Amino acid sequence: MACPLFLPSSPLADFEDLYTGACAAQPGSLIPSDTLRHCCNAGYALASCEHAAKSEADAYRFLIKSNLGGGVEVAWSSERDHHPVAVGKLLVIGSAAVDDPLQRQARACAAAYLQQKRS
Repeated sequence: MACPLFLPSSPLADFEDLYTGACAAQPGSLIPSDTLRHCCNAGYALASCEHAAKSEADAYRFLIKSNLGGGVEVAWSSERDHHPVAVGKLLVIGSAAVDDPLQRQARACAAAYLQQKRS
């Protein structure tokens, strides 16, 4: 994952690590597929996205710390120009809908991890 404004909704069928979704800065607007692929899913879009340019961070990165059976612990970092701005951990339990991009991306990461583990 991706741009700190990206709200992933579901994996793209043809691309293992890319997601469809929305921009928290423009809820309900359609994101062009090229922007979705190269900015939203990749992050670091300061030069190509006016919304990302205004954000404190320009990418989130995630790491699965542990699978606790009832939840997945996800470590995260927010970055700007490839340098850490903030770090933390989230415990992802269940599949509750959330509107916060950080939590939504952590949930997508945990879901992808669990799906891969089942395969």
